[in-house]
Amino acid sequence: MIAMSAVAHNQPSRSAALLVLPAYIVLTLCFFIPLIWIGVQSLTDVRAPGFTLSLSNYARFFSDSHYVSGLLWRTVWLSCTATLLALIIGYAGAYFVTRLDERAQSTMLFLVMCPLWVNLVVRTLSLMVILSRDGVVNGFLVATGIVPKPIQLLYNDWAVLFGMVQMSTPFVFLTLYGVLKQIPNELTSAALTVGATPLRAFVRVFLPLSVPGLIAAGVLALGINMESFVVPILLGGGRVTFMSVAAYEMATVSNNFPFAATIGMILLATTFFAIFLYQWAMKRVFLSSHY
Repeated sequence: MIAMSAVAHNQPSRSAALLVLPAYIVLTLCFFIPLIWIGVQSLTDVRAPGFTLSLSNYARFFSDSHYVSGLLWRTVWLSCTATLLALIIGYAGAYFVTRLDERAQSTMLFLVMCPLWVNLVVRTLSLMVILSRDGVVNGFLVATGIVPKPIQLLYNDWAVLFGMVQMSTPFVFLTLYGVLKQIPNELTSAALTVGATPLRAFVRVFLPLSVPGLIAAGVLALGINMESFVVPILLGGGRVTFMSVAAYEMATVSNNFPFAATIGMILLATTFFAIFLYQWAMKRVFLSSHY
């Protein structure tokens, strides 16, 4: 009897293992093995005879200020700034929508998801039309007398930043909306009842409860922005250097795949470190100070 019960107890775990096995196989074949291969390629010295592992590609990258300050730092700065702006906009929007009635919430959710149904290339090209010299923004600036003539809004850091914020904000909004909607309004009302101001009730009660959503939304947005390719290559117009674009050009134009792999591995490591740092900071600032 004991043996039969043990077998019956192990059957669900075996069934679960069989169900997730195809996912592990696909993940291994399509992610881990290519990642290991790219990592090995980044350690390949093309100037050395035969197959030689070396850190020369990494030394070349970190010893050149063009790659460190002009490429890596710009990617990190633009990605982190875009993530911060997307979090502010997405949080404010999600907070506002959760205060509406159910019908209005459904309408706003539909409007937020509409851009996600359009291909990213098409959305980015539409931004190029809006930001062009004959676009809506320049037309408004000239018509209101803010500027005497159309100004250059494309092919610079600000255009790429604007595009990255536009790209990541819907994901931040949808992630935060699900979290904020689950926070009972009675908790804030109780804080107001005992004498807290609306601002203090938000900071001390509502905001700490929304930290898990902020962490999830920030990780998602930061990952999207750090790995962005379409936005910098179109809105940057070749003038804004970005890690993903540099890796692509190094592999296709310069035909230097080992150094392209090096750029990709550094970008991956930087993304992981930035995500870890963001999660640690959010937990340190909000959770440890309130619990």
